[in-house]
Amino acid sequence: MKLHIKEEFGFLAGFADLLGTEVKNGILVIPDSKGKGYLRGFRLENSINMLLSFYEYNENVLAKRLGGQNTLNRILFSFNNIFPDADSKNKYSGNLPSIQIFKGKLNIETFYPGKTKFNSIFIGIDSDKLAKTLGVNVDNEIFRNIITSEQSILFEELLSPKIQQVAIEIIQTDVPDSLNDFFFKIKAEELICLTLKELFKRENPTTHALNQIDVQKIYKVRDLILNNIAVAPVIKHLASEVGMSESKFKRLFKQIFGDSLFSYYQKFRMKEASRLLKENKMTVSEVGFKMGFSNLSHFAKAFEEHIGIKPKSFQKLK
Repeated sequence: MKLHIKEEFGFLAGFADLLGTEVKNGILVIPDSKGKGYLRGFRLENSINMLLSFYEYNENVLAKRLGGQNTLNRILFSFNNIFPDADSKNKYSGNLPSIQIFKGKLNIETFYPGKTKFNSIFIGIDSDKLAKTLGVNVDNEIFRNIITSEQSILFEELLSPKIQQVAIEIIQTDVPDSLNDFFFKIKAEELICLTLKELFKRENPTTHALNQIDVQKIYKVRDLILNNIAVAPVIKHLASEVGMSESKFKRLFKQIFGDSLFSYYQKFRMKEASRLLKENKMTVSEVGFKMGFSNLSHFAKAFEEHIGIKPKSFQKLK
């Protein structure tokens, strides 16, 4: 199935038509014949909207959000895969718990494979509303870029434990209907605040113009390295594969993800190593070799740098 979205919250109405159903009281329940789950939309204020999604489709769905001139005045926060699907084969790329912060005219294309659980929170807020809410005391270059830039902007951050907890509170809320608008507005603002907190940690936040093709190339490389986590990336080869200069590739990768390619890769490499050690089905040496290390002392050092404890000690933790 294919869905083209021209407006920020056109997804509900458009997808309801695609599924042969309708939106009732802001909620779209997916018919059993098409999958399971729901999507729920809120207009919290004239300038703030939120969409909650918790669903699984029977068929593959390709959703394409078409950017327009008005999107330069709108900041979008997408909190993806709040509850990671433990059974997913694509655990590091398409199903990655992450936040995308977006503004601009880029067309955002998202592929939803069938029989896969998806859960997300989508918040849209006007630039001037966010600037007014935070006031004039926010002296941060990346925030100024988000608010004032006339170019398309895209940043991605991983879900921190705190952000994930707030997102779960939203999905699992049991507040009375009379408190819904109040509750969801507070939680939406809390998610935005926590996300900006993570963004403000970035160094050298200079932004460069983005276009649709370059963004697709960067994400293609990101998925390649995370789906081949035991193979150390070589920037020269990866940049050449997507037809981009090394300098441009490194610049855009760090701009979007806030980290160098190798540092980003190493972070996930150690996450996978810690997962394998927790399973306790392999020895430390076997995990090190599986992660592509020929020198186990190098593995131990890298693991301790990222996880904060030596791998042997980590494996003994209950």
